[in-house]
Amino acid sequence: MKDRLTSKSSLSNFLGRPFKVIVLAIIVLAVLFPLYWLVINAFKMEQEYFARPPIMFPHHGTLQNFSEIFQKYKLPLGFMNSFLIGSLTAIFTVFFGSLAAYSLTNGFLPRRIKEVFAGWFLIQKMYPAIVIAVPVFFVISRLHLMDNIFALILMNTSFNLPLVLLLMIGFYQEVPYEVEEQSMLDGCNLWQRYACITTPMTKTGLVAVGMLTFVASWNEFLYAVILTIVRAKPLTVIIAGFITDKGLAWGPMAAMGCIVILPVIVLMWAMQKDFISGVSAGALKG
Repeated sequence: MKDRLTSKSSLSNFLGRPFKVIVLAIIVLAVLFPLYWLVINAFKMEQEYFARPPIMFPHHGTLQNFSEIFQKYKLPLGFMNSFLIGSLTAIFTVFFGSLAAYSLTNGFLPRRIKEVFAGWFLIQKMYPAIVIAVPVFFVISRLHLMDNIFALILMNTSFNLPLVLLLMIGFYQEVPYEVEEQSMLDGCNLWQRYACITTPMTKTGLVAVGMLTFVASWNEFLYAVILTIVRAKPLTVIIAGFITDKGLAWGPMAAMGCIVILPVIVLMWAMQKDFISGVSAGALKG
């Protein structure tokens, strides 16, 4: 028994604060180094990102890569397309998803029908997007929506709607039903209860699902590359164009990568308090 306690104490000392700090430092380095390497390559000259051994810090920084993506690769158009697709998708998805979640939680449908609808939305979220890529292409082309950002907004909304609905059901279930009863006694109809009473109480949930939807739409590539040609190309499709039969344009691709991740970082930083509160509340409800 004494030997066992001694070995346990030794193990505890070995796994003490210094060991935890070292492990944490290694994890942080593994997470941040790819981001550092991306940013550094964006400011390197062409001969530097082919150097052996790799140059960890550019000797002669340059903005040529950023200038090239603005002039040659239509960065403003791609950025505007990505922003419109991400923001409008988030707005539509949160609006219709919260409506559906509220109706499934507090609506007048029978319980069995509510369970069927919830299960159907869950099934929709489970299958991979590539499964319906060909039918979607034919439908969008027949509707004459090829190379139109509305087609991408429609597809992103349809694929993110089940997740928003399932998450928002949990938030609406946490609102005490006594609040609903009191508002009904005050003469509020179903829409007034949704818009003025219950939904404002789920603000953190709305922010969390809205940010998740925006990031998912901002990073979406599959349908963006299938349904766009020139005018509606988002940044994810433009950045893939740096891979050609002549090689890879490492510098412009790294510069474009910095532009792609910047809005997401700014959004997460600006809304981190509400986002963390919403995600934490959602985890506790789950």
